[in-house]
Formats: sequence, C-alpha cells, structure tokens
Amino acid sequence: MTKFHFSDEQNTVINTPAPRVYVPAHAGAGKTSTLCARIRRLLDRAVLPEQILAVSFSNKACNLILDRLRNGVPVQTFHAFGYHLIRAGTANNSGLKLVTPKASVKLLRLALKEYQDTCDQIHQKTGIGLRTLIGRKHLTSFFDRTHGSDEVMARLATDPNSGFKAYLPVLEELRLIRSAYDELLAAQGDIDYPGMLSRACELVPTAKLPYRYLFVDECQDMNAAQADLLVELAKRIPNVMVFGDPRQAVFGFMGSQHRDIPALLDGAVTLPLTKSFRLTHQTAATANAILRLDGQQPVIGNNHGSKPTLAKCVSAKVQENMLIRLIEGFKEARIPGSQIVILGRTKLQLRDAEQALRAAGYETSALYQPRMPEHTDRLLDLLDFIEQCAISAAKGNRPNRTWRANRLSTITGVTVEKPVMYDCLRKLLIAARVKSFDGRYIAATRIYLRMMRTTGEKATPIAIELGRWEAISRKFKTVPAFRAHIDFLRRQDPIVTSTIHGAKGGEWDHVIVLGVTEGSIPFFREMERGELDEERRLLYVAVTRARKQVHLFHAPFHHANSRQSFTDPSCFLTDEVKGTLRPQRIV
Repeated sequence: MTKFHFSDEQNTVINTPAPRVYVPAHAGAGKTSTLCARIRRLLDRAVLPEQILAVSFSNKACNLILDRLRNGVPVQTFHAFGYHLIRAGTANNSGLKLVTPKASVKLLRLALKEYQDTCDQIHQKTGIGLRTLIGRKHLTSFFDRTHGSDEVMARLATDPNSGFKAYLPVLEELRLIRSAYDELLAAQGDIDYPGMLSRACELVPTAKLPYRYLFVDECQDMNAAQADLLVELAKRIPNVMVFGDPRQAVFGFMGSQHRDIPALLDGAVTLPLTKSFRLTHQTAATANAILRLDGQQPVIGNNHGSKPTLAKCVSAKVQENMLIRLIEGFKEARIPGSQIVILGRTKLQLRDAEQALRAAGYETSALYQPRMPEHTDRLLDLLDFIEQCAISAAKGNRPNRTWRANRLSTITGVTVEKPVMYDCLRKLLIAARVKSFDGRYIAATRIYLRMMRTTGEKATPIAIELGRWEAISRKFKTVPAFRAHIDFLRRQDPIVTSTIHGAKGGEWDHVIVLGVTEGSIPFFREMERGELDEERRLLYVAVTRARKQVHLFHAPFHHANSRQSFTDPSCFLTDEVKGTLRPQRIV
C-alpha cells in the first residue's frame, strides 16, 4: 500500500464503509490496482482470505488480479465458480463432468427421440434435418453459442452472417429441444458450459458460502446468466463491490449487456474513477470525441503528449508501406517491439500486415494465436530433405522407400500407418520435382500437415503457424538463407498484433489501428443490423490502449468471404474527431 500514491477517488473506493458499491472506472483509471488495494485493506483489518471472493468475466482478467494479489484470495471466472459450487452441492461429485462436444451430440440425439414430431415440423419449415449427424452438430454448436440465453438465440438467428439464420422460424421448437437436452444432462449428473451458471443460481440460496465480501470485475461484459448469478450471490453476501466500464462493453455478440448495477444491487452507491493514469490529454480528447459524450463524464488524461495521427491511404498496399515506414521510425528511435501494438477489427487484416512486416524484416507476435516455432523448425528440416531428394533424382538414383519413410518419421516425430505414409511419399516425389522454392514450401506444408493430422493434434493452429512464412518464402532460393532470415526475426523483440477485442485490458506506448474504414470499423455486419454503438465503443477501446500515442490508418477494405469492398472513411471519423487528430505524413 505504501509503495503507491492513490488518488482521492481511489482512496474513497478503498476505504468506503458502504456495503454495496458500484465503481464505473474509465480506461486506464487504475481499476485493477484499486480493486486489489481494497482487498489488501480488508486483509489488514483481519478479514480472512477465504472470506473474500473475486469473480470476473474472463481468465485473462482473473489472472491479472491473481498476479497482483498473491495472498490466497480465491479469484475465479463466473463459470469456474459455478462449476465449483455445483461440485460442492453434488452428492457424488467425483462423477460430475463437463460434457465434451462429441458427448453433447450423442445426448442431443437422445433428446430428439422425445420430439420426433417437432423434428418433422422443423424440417418442413426450414429443410433442416436434425436426424442427421451434421444437423445435430450444427444445433449443438448453436446451443453452445447462445449460453442458454433466449436473447442471444434471437440475435444469432436474425444475423444473416452467423450461420444460424435458418433457425429463425423455429426458435420456439428449439427451446423445447434445449429443455429436453438440459433434463437429460441433469439426469446423468453432468453439465455443459451454459448449464454451469443456471444450475449454480439454483444452488446459491442453500449453499454453504463462507464469503463476507464479493468483488466483481469487468461487470460490463456480464451476460444475463452471469448477472442472475451476481444477484443471487448478493442476497447471501453482505458486502459487494462491482467494477466495470460501460464504455468498454464490446462483447454483445456473446450476449453481454451492461446493466444498471445500482438497481441490481438494491441501490448500491456509485463511486467513479474518472482520471486515466494511462492516457495523455490528447488521446483522451480523441477518445471523448469518438464516444460523443452528450453530457456524460469525460475521461480525463494524465499528462501532455502528442496528438493522435490519421494516415489516409489510397489502397491496402499503401497502408502496408506506410505501416512499415512507421515501424522503421519506431525502431530507429529504439522503441521496443513489445511496446508497439497493431490492432485490427479482423484477424485477416492483421495477418496481411504481419506478412508485410516479416517481409520487411520485422517480427510480430500475435495475441490471438500462440506461436508454435517447433513446427516451423521441422518444416525447414523437411524442406532440406526435399532438396536432397531432388538432388538424388537429378543424379538418376532410385528412391529408397523405406529410408525415406524413416526420414519423414524422424523429421516430423510422427509414426503413421502405411496408407498415410505411402500418400506422403507420393507427395514427396511431387515436391522434389517443383522448381520454385515457395512451391516446395507449399508442398512441404501439405506433407507435414498430412502427417500431423494422424496425431489427433488440431491441424488449424499448425497450418496458421506454417502459413505465416508462406508469402515470405518467395524471397528465397535456398533453405539456409530462409532459415537465417527466420533466425534473424526470432532474435528481435517482436511487435505485438491483436484484434481489438483481444487487446481489451492491455496497454502499450504506441497503438496502431488499421482499417478505420466503413465496413471494417464499424464492421459491415453491424452496419447492416444498425448496431453501431458497440462498434463505436470498440474504436474507443482501441484508442485508449495507448500510453503515448495513437496512430489511425484509413484504407480501402475488402472482406473476402462476403466479397464486399469498402472505401469510405469510418463514420466515426467525424469533424469533431478529426479536430483532435493530425495528418500522418511518413517519408
């Protein structure tokens, strides 16, 4: 406590005697520090760690609190707490388990046996056959996405791009099936992810709860089931403090919806944290202009800094080139890569930027995709082997199938059945005939993924790891040169990349936001639905990640899956917002 100087607002929260408190905290206002300081103050007053419970929306938020506390206070997600409560309230909790996706599909099949007529009605109305495995898998996916919420069911069914629009005419029928599925799940003593919260709510009134103090973080991200659980817990726990920022409510697509917390907590007092210790006055001005406050309390910056910039690009290629030159300037100024983040609305936007940066000699590290360098190293060894096979073929040597099969197994670390190995050996012969280096890289990737799929390991993350080097392979002619470039990139402090959703809660010195363009931010699907408020908050979240400066980029945006192109600047770049920016000119 003595190591930090807390503001008057923070000290009010830390020391308040009020039993019910709502703390709306602006971006960078020290929400987590204040929450942790409040818990430490309680511990100093002889409250036991086991008498305190902290819950939050995500594992990321929980881990941040745990890292700062380290004092035995339980910190859990809503779902983890629900699972713990259910196990504690189940007589034979050793048999309680979370059902797998495969088990869910089997259980749904049993539930459908009681609703044969309903299945026929659904087929007549929509053409969907729930008696097929594909139909059942799709429906279980829909149930998982809805988190047990009728509101989310309707939202997904009305979204033309969700993949679930065909369910719109039969939502009532699907609710009956979902209820039958839930009854079977409960009968066999198991739970699924959505059921953790609903069953926990039922148990709270009679459960043995040792807690005197409840803390809730990121309350703006709660869905209806989480809010219900909070209400039930507040009936049993005398002291409740809830933290959140309604301006950062950006998970509506998952059913999250900010609620009137004082009303939920029977008239809780509101103690706001309005001063941001992260933002400069200039960044705060841009953030406030984006939100169009309309009399609301503005976020207050902490110090003077540089104006956010706006780069207008005539094409996506120009955006990439300007991005590279901006990064060059940062590197010349010796700014660490870990203090630079590039944010995009979609992963595809980010991957294109990452490819361009790697080609220019700058490594990146994506928050949305963990690195798997061991697979890249094995693929490089496989490329070496393909080159050996090509040299051997040029000399007229006959392939030794057994030796090549053993080499493939050694390189990949995988032993496969003969049919798979024969297929890979055939692909190996084809790869050895490919003349271009990048063509061999693609061929090697296909062989490697064919082997990996037999291990049961998910192939998609591996394919993404290998795919990040595909475009850059065109610059090289030999494996040693390619390997040397990859080793050069690995020695760097990589530049961070992330979707805006994934960056929530983080902070960096320099924040680069790509694609501030209609169709990108705001995203075209939300534009079609008229849901612009959350997209506005999403841009606010992006801008408020910056400690020193924000760099906005506008460029034409093409969405490959929908085959739509967008060229106009974002509707959020109003005259008021532009007045807080300066043009970005990179030479």
